Amino acid sequence: MGTTQPPTAPLDSVITGGRAQAPDPDRTGAASADDVAIAARLAGEFFVRGVEIVARAHGGDLLRGIIFTAIAVANSESAPVTGGSGERRPVSVMAIAHSIGVPYETTRRYVNLLVNEGICVREGRRGVLIADHAFLAPEMVAAYRETFASVNRLATALKRINYSPV
Repeated sequence: MGTTQPPTAPLDSVITGGRAQAPDPDRTGAASADDVAIAARLAGEFFVRGVEIVARAHGGDLLRGIIFTAIAVANSESAPVTGGSGERRPVSVMAIAHSIGVPYETTRRYVNLLVNEGICVREGRRGVLIADHAFLAPEMVAAYRETFASVNRLATALKRINYSPV
């Protein structure tokens, strides 16, 4: 029985800086199986690094980190992505629970924990906000830096394979 390379083998050369094949310029808009496999592997690696970063920033408690992140994202949905500060808005526990697919009661307990630790603040019945100082905690600053490096690693790998959205 001969050995065959998995469809993600071209990624090894992408990540190590080797020469990758350029995509076919005559594509009709459909991604090749190799492109899909490469994208899946890159996305998977990016996701796993993100999980590791979030868990580390929250003392190994991944669910706490996911709930914190979901609140932070929801608080900032009205802010411009291009920079600058926009108004942050409170989010309800129910909205967070639905957005991440975690039972309401579990989400409520974690939010209460974050409030009791001073990480979140309640805005009456409107919901919760991440406290400004929570974003400046050393573990959060480290997480932002790691996330920035992870995004850049993904962008570099995509550039090496001449990726362009289809």
